[in-house]
Amino acid sequence: MFHRTPLAASLVLAIGSGLLGTAAQAQTATDTQRVEVTGSSIKRLASETALPVTVISREQIEQSGAVNVEDVLRRVAAISGLVSDSTQGAGYATSNANMRSLGPNSTLVLLNGRRLAGHPFGSIGGSVAVDLNSIPFAALERIEVLRDGASAIYGTDAVAGVINFITRRDYDRGEISLRYGDTEAGVGGRETGVSVAYGLGNLGTDKFNLLVTGNVKKQTRIKAVDQGLYLRHATEVPGSLPPTSYRAFPGRLMDVGITPGAYDNPGANMAACDPVNSVVQDTGNLAPNGVDTIKRCRAIYAALVDNLPDSTKSDLFTRGTFALDSNTTLFAEASFARNHTIGRVAPTPISGDAMKVLPNGNYPNVLMPTSSRYFPLALLTRLGFTAADWDPDGDGFAEIATRSLDMGNRVNDNTNEQLRLVTGVSGLWNQWDYDVGLSVAQARGTLNYSGYLLQDPYLAALRSGNVNPFGPNDATGQQLLKDASLVGVVRKSKSTVIGVDAKMSREIGRLAGGAMSLALGTDVRQEKADDRPTNADYSAGAHIGGEGSVPRTSASRKAYALFSELAMPFMKEVELTAAARYDKYSDFGSSFNPALKLRIQPDRSWMVRASAGTGFRAPTLWDVNSPTSNTNTADVQVDPNCPAGHADDPRCETQFNVKLTSDPNLKPEKSRQFSVGVVLEPVRDISMALDYWSIRKSDQIGVISGDQLMSDPALYAKYAATRITRTTDGFISSISTPVENLGGLRTSGFDLDVRAGFRLGEYGKLGVSFAGTYISVWEQQNGKGSAYKSYVGVSTGGVQPIPRWQHTLGFDWSLGVWGATLENTFVKGWTESAAVVDANLGVAQPYNVNDTTRWNLAVSYKGFKNTRLGLGVRNLLDAEPPFVASSSYGSHSAGFAGSFADPRGRFWYLTASYQFK
Repeated sequence: MFHRTPLAASLVLAIGSGLLGTAAQAQTATDTQRVEVTGSSIKRLASETALPVTVISREQIEQSGAVNVEDVLRRVAAISGLVSDSTQGAGYATSNANMRSLGPNSTLVLLNGRRLAGHPFGSIGGSVAVDLNSIPFAALERIEVLRDGASAIYGTDAVAGVINFITRRDYDRGEISLRYGDTEAGVGGRETGVSVAYGLGNLGTDKFNLLVTGNVKKQTRIKAVDQGLYLRHATEVPGSLPPTSYRAFPGRLMDVGITPGAYDNPGANMAACDPVNSVVQDTGNLAPNGVDTIKRCRAIYAALVDNLPDSTKSDLFTRGTFALDSNTTLFAEASFARNHTIGRVAPTPISGDAMKVLPNGNYPNVLMPTSSRYFPLALLTRLGFTAADWDPDGDGFAEIATRSLDMGNRVNDNTNEQLRLVTGVSGLWNQWDYDVGLSVAQARGTLNYSGYLLQDPYLAALRSGNVNPFGPNDATGQQLLKDASLVGVVRKSKSTVIGVDAKMSREIGRLAGGAMSLALGTDVRQEKADDRPTNADYSAGAHIGGEGSVPRTSASRKAYALFSELAMPFMKEVELTAAARYDKYSDFGSSFNPALKLRIQPDRSWMVRASAGTGFRAPTLWDVNSPTSNTNTADVQVDPNCPAGHADDPRCETQFNVKLTSDPNLKPEKSRQFSVGVVLEPVRDISMALDYWSIRKSDQIGVISGDQLMSDPALYAKYAATRITRTTDGFISSISTPVENLGGLRTSGFDLDVRAGFRLGEYGKLGVSFAGTYISVWEQQNGKGSAYKSYVGVSTGGVQPIPRWQHTLGFDWSLGVWGATLENTFVKGWTESAAVVDANLGVAQPYNVNDTTRWNLAVSYKGFKNTRLGLGVRNLLDAEPPFVASSSYGSHSAGFAGSFADPRGRFWYLTASYQFK
């Protein structure tokens, strides 16, 4: 059984089972009375610490209707837009927390106060963070979100904050829960799930407790074409085109600029432009016959993806706790989580500039023989073209661009797993509370490809004349495409964290305000990355329309740390806590990070709190060890210096090739953070907290992406000469985007938290909660010595939007066996720059993205013994997600921002839970 000395109470400033293994008890929105903090007999508000902590209880999770961790964290205002592709499945189907919009690498995610392994698929300058899908959802007791940097306590990567997932303890019952939900429109996105929990033994009486939980959740896909969110462009941006690409099916003859399928009677084996996934572009320019105009198809690529993927998430968690004697407790945890997601993106786009650049810096030619039975000779002759037009160099081949609908969607079949084992002992020894643990966590990722084509085999098949880029293929053509396919497991990687930690605390004296307490601790860990492509063609980026080259990255490092914390209650009303941590990395030197926390509470009705500290973040193993790789810009971009006379050349407006390079000489990031706030309890059952926070980074590690460089005139002017490589005829062949120390970053803002409870007599009880975050400053340097550029409320391409304001408003009502929750989530809209809108929709004007607001309602009934029934609706008012022009906000298709909004309309769900002994 746990035993705590009374003096450990003053160190409760560390959340969860962090420094001392103690945590503030969860508090619901309807319960604002003072509660007893674990390890202390002092009654206080859950928010009465020198650091602001958001506590989400299990009851709140159940009432919200959330079915996974991402659903829950979207309701936390301090987390501004999760970095997530699990909602669309086109990337690696991961979900990462993003506190203060500082990126996943600056948010520390813990499970019961200890680390997990980051996702094993990394990249230079990319996120290497814990996949939230690896958290055992059914085992959660509460989630604690520390909205302030805690590098001095938890580690150098806790710059933006800490999210600590805490599992059930001493649970001795059984429970089974069933879930079912579906969209009212019936477009897909159906959810089914079951979770079980079983606890055995009481630690106090039986000297042991065993907990086992399991959870499975399935989700079905939503096809983008069934919702048409991208088609709102016409009313949102007048005069715009839908998000299209010139790489369409049926294909285009590049030298004459026509698509055979855009004309009536184009000839045998010619398919017409499909009105569902393409549009006919009539240029108005006359063909040589002086009668017909030049027409071609453009692919609506957004119609060919999924807005939600097929996915199956499952997890298993077990924890055993054994009281060896009255002062010593042995514990062990084992967890396994698996997320299988099938992400679909548009069929392979085929054109010279979609290919891997040749060693000479030029794009390869995509050629078919003019002697092929699929060549539209009759149509070209009818339009008045001659061989000199379609074969200007007279070699018997014509340049084409197409999209391989024959192969279907490009499919990323991801399986992400996390296995974690922890064992340790805690207790009381010689007046010291102690906690010692050994943990091993390993994340494993497997990527399976289908629908992709290999560049050289496809080009050879096309040159044979037996592949039809303008219509259906016969058996011979289909076999050639199959032989040119990239199919199967292409990447199988592991990320491992092995750690040993020990911490202890005790009273060391008394001051005028009470017990002075000291905590000491150490942890040692080894991080390993083995990011391993299993297919040579995939690794070399030899496939068309993929993520580029993916070289193997195998590296490791060790980290050692010593930390301490001293709580000094100088008066009953004033407590100062000093903390410090020393970290030493085997590859990046050492860092010392102090912190101070102050709490002033003249009486029980109000309190002032403040904190200040420093942080340090080492580069990721990929940033310093990964070989050079290639990818492409996320959005279509415009080349302002395209060769004269080629304004309409597709190579001037495309997704440009990007070259990523690591740097073993990177400096670590350093940061300073500060917060000050006030907590008020003017009357019983009403509490208010307002906190100001500020974070400053220097030597921030990052990449000026190809999208940023091409869409920001200032960045283009600064870097075009040194980072853009051009072909011999003047087109962009690649953009260099090295990882580097970019300079400074500054962000600050306010958190507001209001909670109230009202007793309504015979009408029950009502709780009201409101939590919002206002970002006043978020700006960074894009290169040392450059001016700071603000990103609050704007999208200039390549950087995820940073909304000025977001909040969650909740109403919780209960009366006897009945309960109801009404919730509103709100995200302030932003402005997309003219460059972003022009690149995606063809209109060079800014677009103001609307606010995102959703109301959710849930009703519960507990009138049957040991049973809880629930009926809920997400998006009660059936609001559409706001339209966006860009395709790089987490949805991978224009039309909505997947990191901020759910594409589903009104969604109904049922839940049923039964408890048993």
